[in-house]
Amino acid sequence: MEEPRTDEDVPERIEIPCFRCGVCCMEYSPRVTAAEAEHIADSLGVSLENFLERYVDDSWFEPGFYLIDNQDGACIFLADTEDSRVFSCLIHPVRPEVCREWQPGLERKECLEGLEKCWGLSVDSSGQLQGSEAKIQEFQSALKSGKSL
Repeated sequence: MEEPRTDEDVPERIEIPCFRCGVCCMEYSPRVTAAEAEHIADSLGVSLENFLERYVDDSWFEPGFYLIDNQDGACIFLADTEDSRVFSCLIHPVRPEVCREWQPGLERKECLEGLEKCWGLSVDSSGQLQGSEAKIQEFQSALKSGKSL
């Protein structure tokens, strides 16, 4: 039997703005309710039936929910941008609740993976960025400007 977790076992929450690395969108396929599916379909200008045929994983079943399909190892709505370190959500304004609730943070393995993959940076145990000064400055500048985010 496992020992119960204590507060000391849980990494401290270090909030960060999303830097749109796409790792969470590559790692998970969002589950949507029927109402969310209809809202997304409307925003795309397609019928619900067409949306379900084109964008939903038909091999997955959970009553009352649909699973957004995966394409090339990522959510079907994840798109590349001109900056290869940054991705875009094609349905961001109407994204599912599960995506809206995602909170990026340096305690999340997905965010740490994206930081390494996209920026060549890591975080030490005290939450400080690790990497070359130039990469850290470039990353912090991008976060402040919001240009590539």
